[in-house]
Amino acid sequence: MQSIQETQVLIIGGGIGGLTLATLCKRLNISCLVLERSKKVSPAGAGISLAPNALRVLDQLGLYQDIVRHGQSLDKILIHRNRTRWRTLDFTCVNSSFGYPVYSIERHHFHHLLYKAADGDNTVLLDSNVIDLVDDPAERYVKVKLANGSQFHADVVVGADGIRSVVRRILARQAGLDGKNTIRFTGRVHMSGYTAPMENLGPKDLGVGNWLLYDDAILTTWPCIDNRQWFIGVKEAEKQGQENMDRSVWTNATPAIVNEAYGTRFHPFAESGQFKDSSNVFEEADFPTMSKGRVALLGDDATELANALQRYFFTYRTEKNSCPWTPGQRDTLDLAQVLNEYSAQRNRRAKAVASFSRDYAKVHTGNLPCGLGLFVRKLIYAYLPEWGWMWGLKWLYGYQPTLNDVPTVLQEKVMYA
Repeated sequence: MQSIQETQVLIIGGGIGGLTLATLCKRLNISCLVLERSKKVSPAGAGISLAPNALRVLDQLGLYQDIVRHGQSLDKILIHRNRTRWRTLDFTCVNSSFGYPVYSIERHHFHHLLYKAADGDNTVLLDSNVIDLVDDPAERYVKVKLANGSQFHADVVVGADGIRSVVRRILARQAGLDGKNTIRFTGRVHMSGYTAPMENLGPKDLGVGNWLLYDDAILTTWPCIDNRQWFIGVKEAEKQGQENMDRSVWTNATPAIVNEAYGTRFHPFAESGQFKDSSNVFEEADFPTMSKGRVALLGDDATELANALQRYFFTYRTEKNSCPWTPGQRDTLDLAQVLNEYSAQRNRRAKAVASFSRDYAKVHTGNLPCGLGLFVRKLIYAYLPEWGWMWGLKWLYGYQPTLNDVPTVLQEKVMYA
């Protein structure tokens, strides 16, 4: 018979969001485990851009200096329309405006950095395919079952396994969205990769990215260390008839397919590199509640959920009990209240982020109503001064929640014996 493991917080999904939450829980001395269905640590994508709001909490966790050593700040963006350079956008003002720059780092390094910070194999259980989740109010725990028969019991279960997550489907079903697809295809497809070190570039080229706006596609590059470039290509899927989109434009893409799309186009960087990933782009169409009972979804920011868990395990628990926390000890009303407050806040933010991303994509691709897309894009990208860019980014970069640290005496009080 398979053994049953118990923990305070069980995180389903070992991607960047799940590992960040696990690291935050470790900082708060909240016991947690991460269930990852992959058989090995294998992050998707080539690179990641870390904005000031992400860097602030990573700095709080002691990870910022490693990012500085292994990443590259974005200092300038060269914006081209086909072969014509529209402008050089100074991005150093991000640091002065929001306290941190934008850093690019190879995704596999950042993923392993979080994996180590979350205590690696002691926390993350690979090859863990979740098939069932039961939150019965009459039971002391939320019960999670894996395909291999293993079971886990937890006070709180968090879904951090992406837009197609099993936890999301369960919450959607409980919200009356069963059988309804809560995500939709945007009509855009993208691929990513990174170049080899570019010997033709020197120190003056460090920190320089490129936005290349072609007639039928876009190629965006972000600077990495050693004068490499992490690149993302985006194009609209081919339309079939009036409604249907061909989602297979870059499915299973190869370097040859990518070279066919971009190889003969103007781009001011290396001719060689490594293609990494390709995918279709989806967005949320409906927003199931971020929590139900003792189950919660991780939004775009793990810090808010970590602070909610802190309020439950420390504030409510220690106010009501003089004895240390024990597995399964809980107050259902308090937990529901804490997660409902988190859910209400994150639902608003999730909708706003989705709307921001959708509107930005329309501007970036020049796809606005009444044929104004190309005009508006040139007006912003070629002529809007830096202060206008900072004003537009304030809503995104200026949102910088941090971890509420807990006094040591409380941390010791709620740890496992």
